Amino acid sequence: MPLRDILVVLHGANAGERRLAVTLALARQHGARVTAFCPLDLIGPPPGPLKLVGYGEAVLVDQEPAQPSRAAERAEQTEESFRTGLAEHGLTGAWVTGDADPPGTLVRLAHHADLVILGQPEPESPSFAQVQELIEHLLLHAGRPLLLIPYAGKFEAVGGRVLIGWTETREAARAVHDALPLLAGAEQVTALTILEGRHAPAADEPPAAELARHLQRHGIKATAARTVTDGIADADALLSYACDIGVDLLVMGGYGHSPLRERVLGGVTRSLLRHMTVPVLMSH
Repeated sequence: MPLRDILVVLHGANAGERRLAVTLALARQHGARVTAFCPLDLIGPPPGPLKLVGYGEAVLVDQEPAQPSRAAERAEQTEESFRTGLAEHGLTGAWVTGDADPPGTLVRLAHHADLVILGQPEPESPSFAQVQELIEHLLLHAGRPLLLIPYAGKFEAVGGRVLIGWTETREAARAVHDALPLLAGAEQVTALTILEGRHAPAADEPPAAELARHLQRHGIKATAARTVTDGIADADALLSYACDIGVDLLVMGGYGHSPLRERVLGGVTRSLLRHMTVPVLMSH
């Protein structure tokens, strides 16, 4: 089933343009309508006129310290880039902006989207904590998959070569199901299970073998694999394996719980948010 509605959150400068380029490419591939939401309180330093150069590239023309009074002006610049991109790709869409309740607004918009695209929190950005909290809120409350785009790097394609971080959990199963529209057109999909050395069986098939067969029945070119860690964090093992086989998308479950209204993500999810080197699709 193709994507029909994509929601993208646009804020910042470089990362916002990169995110928009990925969104437009996916929308054109799937024939999807695009809704862009611009939270005024997260608008980053204005780069001057924003110009799309290519898929995953942007040119910054001038940079100055952020000033809250110019948030609306920066939103207008971003909206112009968004509408120009829609026209160039022959797409339809809508623009939404505001700062009254970004988390609540995004949850409502996400309920009518097939995919939500956001950016990785930038460590040096003043809005780092706000963006991380926004991602966490959406992951736990939107009921939709999130595609997180790294703030650095260039992405020629998203979904051509995919790595699934597989565990026998509800969250992982949900993520794989939600990723099916992207997996359907992939050249290669690898379902990876990470095992600790002392628990790694020697001869039987990888734990994700049945998942790979399930995906194959969907017409997806999937294989199963496993890797054995020796004291390496799971997030590091996933990113290392992703680099080794050259993937452009990582799919995994987003783990978290909400005791006493405190939203807390698991260690693997938080680590990936900080150190991701490829786009990551998460579901909870």
